[in-house]
Amino acid sequence: MPDRSRYHHGALRDALVDAGEALARAEGLEGVTVRRIAAACGVSAAAVYRHFPSGDHLIAAVAQRAREIMARDMFTRLSSAAGKPPIDRLREVGESYIAFALAEPQLFSLVSMPMTTPPDRLDDPNAADLVRDIVLELEPPGEIDEARVAARMMLAQSSAHGLAVILRDFVPDPQARAMLIAGVLDRVGVGLEA
Repeated sequence: MPDRSRYHHGALRDALVDAGEALARAEGLEGVTVRRIAAACGVSAAAVYRHFPSGDHLIAAVAQRAREIMARDMFTRLSSAAGKPPIDRLREVGESYIAFALAEPQLFSLVSMPMTTPPDRLDDPNAADLVRDIVLELEPPGEIDEARVAARMMLAQSSAHGLAVILRDFVPDPQARAMLIAGVLDRVGVGLEA
């Protein structure tokens, strides 16, 4: 049984999110419930509501943790691509997204879950901001077309997400996965530069 005395001065909030992350890694979205998170911390479900206005807010905080873990992986991978052209860095971000989905499929289920309640703060780091910053480099100097930026971001994000889900669910062979990642991201790169 967890030591409840460690939860003074707001430590329970972090412990609840930590427990949610552990449950998500083990069981995916289905394992992340208020009751199970509270039990993992050795507290009542009512104790959760002293730190989160609703169960949805707790789930949003756990999902945010998953997104931030993924974003940190992206930033780490991108650091090795410093100095490369924007399209190559976007490819690194896409490959990182896919690698995270394949390495952490249960945790990944929270990354893209529909959010009924927004988190109480912005993601830090934020993967969408990273993609936008690189996409902005594809814009002609002195000219930013927000519609084109939004379309490029959607193309990059939806391609990486769709490919990640398909590979995770339907393509178990690592060689086939590598071939598909290379082929699809090459084509996406052509589209992004158009």
